[in-house]
Order: sequence, then structure tokens, then C-alpha cells
Amino acid sequence: MQLFPHRADNSTFFHVRKAAVRPCAVWARGSEPQTRIDNKGGVLIAQNEWDSQTPLFAARAMHRALRGSRMLTVVGGEGHGVLYAPDGNRCADRAATVCLTTGRLPAEDVTCRGSAGQK
Repeated sequence: MQLFPHRADNSTFFHVRKAAVRPCAVWARGSEPQTRIDNKGGVLIAQNEWDSQTPLFAARAMHRALRGSRMLTVVGGEGHGVLYAPDGNRCADRAATVCLTTGRLPAEDVTCRGSAGQK
């Protein structure tokens, strides 16, 4: 079936289909050894509440699995990028900057409020 009959090679359809395939969809199960995490380094998990790529429940599960980690949640925040975006969240950026520049995690989990229009 030709979806693009004006193109003899139907190449537009091929490229759209090819781009939609994610590499991990064709990897053999267990093709790489499991990564071990020793929890010796502090981990700050930054998460928007409404992230379709890594949902909040997954970030919370990671937080539970990484003992000693801290969770930085932007309540009402949308999208996959949490930190240092042009329309980002000052509260989240401040907490992450302190962690990155001093090497110290916040004493407790951090909750920031998303601002209107923040993606």
C-alpha cells in the first residue's frame, strides 16, 4: 500500500516509521549487566509533578530505592525538564545550585510550587 503515491519510494513514510522506533525496543533482554548503585554519593532527584517521560511515581520509587537521597518535587510543574529552564522554577534552581556547588544535599526533601505557565 502506498501512503504517499506521489513518491515512488514511499521514503517519507519510511523515515517517519524509522524515527518512531526506540533503540531499547529491539535490544535483547539482559544484553547489558545490571548497574549497581552503592549509595555512597548523595543523590538529588529533581522531578516535576506532571512529567510524561518520567512520572512522579517512578521518581518516588527511585527515591525509596536510593537510601539517603533527597527528592526535589515541583508541585504543578509540567514537562521533563525541571532545572535551569528559561521559564523554570527559582525554588528548584536554588536547591539544585546549592547541591551542585557545595556537594551537600538538602537536610530534607524539598517541595517547590510550580508557577503559572511553567513547563
